[in-house]
Amino acid sequence: MNNQSHQDHSSRRERLFVAIRLPVAVQQSLQMDARLVQNKLDFRKWTDHRDYHITLQFLGDTLVSDIGHLRKALRSAASGFQPFELQLSDWGTFGLEEAPKVLWKGVSGEIEHLFSLQKQIVQATSPLGYEAELRPYAPHITIARKYLGQLPGNENKGVSGVLPEHSTGVNSWMVEDVVLYVTRLGQSPMYEVVDTFTFS
Repeated sequence: MNNQSHQDHSSRRERLFVAIRLPVAVQQSLQMDARLVQNKLDFRKWTDHRDYHITLQFLGDTLVSDIGHLRKALRSAASGFQPFELQLSDWGTFGLEEAPKVLWKGVSGEIEHLFSLQKQIVQATSPLGYEAELRPYAPHITIARKYLGQLPGNENKGVSGVLPEHSTGVNSWMVEDVVLYVTRLGQSPMYEVVDTFTFS
């Protein structure tokens, strides 16, 4: 009986990704900005502010039995980095300007460290069979998905015409670690921390 449950556990898969988590103060600041936009634009899904993050690498469905190897690789990759500063920057969209698939917030600051970190994570997970995305890395924070239209009173402004120019609160922070997340579909927040890997 125990052997059977062990087999079930080890063959189970979790949907994982590696990311930079935003501090609570930045999450809340961005949530306030998102609410201003939410009153003007209609998207099917708005990201729970507790789920705001910058993806470093999407890993996909991973055997639970392989997570230990993954943790070891990520710990090693993170240990070579020093803390660096990021700031929230401009708004942007993916897809057509008049009907975007994704509304996002960009980041600026010590961006070369972010690109270096992302590259190091991809290199660390590659021997475990994870593949880098073919498209160039474009760091961002997803705010909303699947545009449905503009709310009354904003019809003639276009999507970019109703986005606030400046963040209202805390918009910079020190990145000191990376996080391994698991996706819990149907839950809110949807992303749960599996482990945190602190820089040296």
